[in-house]
Amino acid sequence: MVLAEEEVRALEDVRRGLLSVHNGFLGATECYLWSAGGRVPPWECQALDRLLRRGLAAVARRRGAADSPVVLTDLGAVRLAA
Repeated sequence: MVLAEEEVRALEDVRRGLLSVHNGFLGATECYLWSAGGRVPPWECQALDRLLRRGLAAVARRRGAADSPVVLTDLGAVRLAA
């Protein structure tokens, strides 16, 4: 599996704990957010969607929390180290 440049950048951001998912609490749309605040740009959102589908990253859902962190999976850590 070959990763595009945007996917590698997004995977690095996940590894550093910079991303979370807003769960659409109180009718808002679900979206990716920077952990420091603000929305993630569309091209990185698309890369994150691909990483989640491939099992390289996952959303660590927290019950009752408005935001959940995006975390690196074991497979994602192996791909990042390669």
